[in-house]
Amino acid sequence: MKKNLIIYGIGKFAEYVGYVFENDSQYNVIGYCIEKELLEKNSFCNKPLTSFESLSSEFSPADYSLFIAVGINKVRERLYNSATTMGYELASYISSKSSHWDNLETGKNVFVDEGCVLQPFITISDNTILFTSQIGHHTSIGKHALISGSKTGGNVKIGDYCYLGLNASIKQNVIIAANTIIGMGCVIENDILEPSVYTHKGTIKRDLDPEKISRLFLK
Repeated sequence: MKKNLIIYGIGKFAEYVGYVFENDSQYNVIGYCIEKELLEKNSFCNKPLTSFESLSSEFSPADYSLFIAVGINKVRERLYNSATTMGYELASYISSKSSHWDNLETGKNVFVDEGCVLQPFITISDNTILFTSQIGHHTSIGKHALISGSKTGGNVKIGDYCYLGLNASIKQNVIIAANTIIGMGCVIENDILEPSVYTHKGTIKRDLDPEKISRLFLK
């Protein structure tokens, strides 16, 4: 028998989360919630939408679990702590379409999508989200982090509140300090021992005519 689940959020991520929980988990999505100041309607994705503040009076923590579908780490942490205080069990989702081993260790409110490839001996702590990432063996990821389309070697340690962007790569045996932001396309080869922000210069726009260039490839 499936467990009942409420999802926090009304954005595209929440819609995505609801879909995969419904179609690939032991949970049945009963409804959604959002904080009162953001509540402008009473339904989302054809399911009831209620305020987070009044959630426990309508959906008892004894009968419902909760997943917080929010991308901003600090906001997700605040809501995670509030939900825990309210007595809710925080659900996790590990896609059956992802590649992972039985010794994967995960905390509460963890999300691992269908594009992830996880080697053995990986630990993912509470309230952390992984999108389409390749994580090397013996890697540990801290709490309240978000890893999006990134790749690590083996035995990497990623601290709490970290953010890794698309195509960021972390060399094996590297330590990443808590609260570090590693932007899209960055390559990290050495330890980061204090909170830091890394960005890539990005793709350069060339002063060339696409029509002329395209003809060169047809010769």
